[in-house]
Amino acid sequence: MNIYQTVIIGSTALAGAVIAIFLLLLLRRHLAELSEKKNRHVEAAVTRSYLRRVAGYAEEGEHSGWTHTRRMAAVAHVQALLRGGERARLMEMAELDGLLAVTLRRSHSWRRAERINAIRLLQRFGSEACIARIRALMARDRSQRVRMEAAFALAAMHALPPPREIMRLLRMPARRPSRLDVALLRTSSPQYSEQLVLLLDDDLSGEWRAELIDALGWSGNMEVIGLLKHAARYHDPEIRCAALRAAAKLGHPSARSWVLRALDDEVTSVRVQAVNACAALGLREASDKLREMRADPQLWVRLRAELALERLTVSRDKVPTAGAAAERDAA
Repeated sequence: MNIYQTVIIGSTALAGAVIAIFLLLLLRRHLAELSEKKNRHVEAAVTRSYLRRVAGYAEEGEHSGWTHTRRMAAVAHVQALLRGGERARLMEMAELDGLLAVTLRRSHSWRRAERINAIRLLQRFGSEACIARIRALMARDRSQRVRMEAAFALAAMHALPPPREIMRLLRMPARRPSRLDVALLRTSSPQYSEQLVLLLDDDLSGEWRAELIDALGWSGNMEVIGLLKHAARYHDPEIRCAALRAAAKLGHPSARSWVLRALDDEVTSVRVQAVNACAALGLREASDKLREMRADPQLWVRLRAELALERLTVSRDKVPTAGAAAERDAA
């Protein structure tokens, strides 16, 4: 056999291998399309079955191939379409079908990702058993990320424990506050504003005291305005900033005097928060001072003062005068 025959045989074998691989890929694509079509048919049947059951009708068709995963995917899809009592009935039916038991087992998985997915599914069910399991994960799971996911699930379900327990279970005082920590404290504030005030008596760092004061602004409890006034005179500038942010969020008019006083604070960040508070509270009497602050040595203060003046001007233009109101009534 000469070299030319060897090249021809090799080329033929290579071409045959390429054709065989191409045919295998086509077959694989065809099988995948068939499987996808079958999965869509099954998912549509499962979804239709749950919708009929929620409406009180009998089920149709066979249940072959209806795995727990497919049922759970259908429930998640239908849940987004329903509200109120229909949504509650859907989750009851899913629980009767054993989906809750499967999800509870998944919450004990050794894999962190599985436990996190289970928390999100338990949040959708929303029953007392689900809340109890999520609380257990928040309290005792070995992963900080899982505990944090459990805390936010409880926040979405309006089932967070008191702030002192949140801080203890998530070991907050042992680290610097993060945005997630702040979000949890703000979420718990409307329900536990009195307990947030009690926490200020604990031996906490200045950073945590500032975040607790900031969270009080989200409480909607106007009785904390006196505490905020006292915090606005505190030696720590972060706490003064937090008091101003809280006052701006609460919108209580009695904060006017000490918010205006903070415009002359020696610390840049405090002046910035004071400017923001003036805009949030609509303090037009601060306009002259804000115009002066457009020449402040700090660029950020100048920018915030300019924005605050624009906001106050817009709010003033939106308020109708007595003459305009009389003309409108006459018309």
